[in-house]
Amino acid sequence: MSYASARDLPTFLELDRQLKLLRLLGKTGRQQAASIKTKMRELADTVDAFYQLLGDKHWIFHDRLSLTAVRTIRASAGGDADRAEQLLIEYYHDPERLALMLLPLRKLPAMRRRLDLVDKARQDYFDGRFYSAVHVLLSVMDGFVNEFETVRRGLHARKPEELHAWDSVVGHHLGLAQAHKTFTKGRSGTQEEPVFELYRNGIVHGSILNYDNITVATKAFNRLLAVADWAVARDREQRHQAEEPVTWSSVGRQFKETLGAIREQAEADRANKQWESAEYRPGSEEFTGHPLYQQTHELLTCWSRRNYGSLSGLMTHDMHNKYGKSVRSEIRRAFEPFPLDDFEICAVRHDMAAAGTVLVVLAHSGGKRVSAELRWVRENAQARPCPEPMPGQWRLVFQPRVFLDRATSLPAE
Repeated sequence: MSYASARDLPTFLELDRQLKLLRLLGKTGRQQAASIKTKMRELADTVDAFYQLLGDKHWIFHDRLSLTAVRTIRASAGGDADRAEQLLIEYYHDPERLALMLLPLRKLPAMRRRLDLVDKARQDYFDGRFYSAVHVLLSVMDGFVNEFETVRRGLHARKPEELHAWDSVVGHHLGLAQAHKTFTKGRSGTQEEPVFELYRNGIVHGSILNYDNITVATKAFNRLLAVADWAVARDREQRHQAEEPVTWSSVGRQFKETLGAIREQAEADRANKQWESAEYRPGSEEFTGHPLYQQTHELLTCWSRRNYGSLSGLMTHDMHNKYGKSVRSEIRRAFEPFPLDDFEICAVRHDMAAAGTVLVVLAHSGGKRVSAELRWVRENAQARPCPEPMPGQWRLVFQPRVFLDRATSLPAE
């Protein structure tokens, strides 16, 4: 089963029923219902218009796509699908944005095991090795789907109808299941002409040769995120089927959570749209007063004092979810081999509303000095990136070993 429109999603249908009841609560209830109805209509229209414009090119609307960005792309493209595709690729081809889009993959255990490969594919993507990124992501998707369910079959072995995503925008009739038809399409003869679709079977089995381009590589990332949404939807569907019959209280909670998510997304989109990047250097109040400076100073101070317990509190929620009660031991294991004697914070680059980079010089024992970049994300308790003034905290994105491996050695003073 697929959804003809985003308006057919179970959440939308349930909210619509509740809005009819809300209208019975007087003038205030009618005003609230009208406001929510408008937001719902805008959301559904955005999803449906995206698929109408780009569905035939097998792009999939997933949860990490910004509604504001999609609306901007549609307005700029003016109904030209080729132009819209080009703008969407440009949207993905931003290192920091793609990194943030991929962050929630850590919540899926079977995907978390493959994040090193995803990170390598991301590096290949921005280095122009599109052929490599495509092959790596195809293997990640196959392996993830094979491990995700007790039915041991990879993505390539699934039929389109098996990829229905309950109550998810990737379950649109022009979404994941529709795109999967080209994913598994066979190619008996060798084809040397350029292709711009994610023909998994032809690419993996060597019958399609000319796929080394940014379009196919970007579609691989798009498909990866859509498959992750499908997995989340499958889990949610199973929990839904196991739940007790719907009550007024449960519907009320769902209504509140959904409305809160819509409001939170709109607020984040508005903040991102208004954001202007800035860089701060020593000698200004903005530098030492910036939360990123303060968080970095706290982190490096904890490191130098070998206070691994406090240091672990500055890592992302995803890292805590990954290691659980052993997160402090993991932090100790990662930091202890690199005792920190001294440090200097050289610059704060607040380049995205909910993300920033801090440039530091680290002095290790024995006089070794390195220059490193610490990447931070501002996230809420649900591990979602959130700009100010939304409630959130700056947390270190990369594990210590990662940014130390990327550090640049400096001459000893």
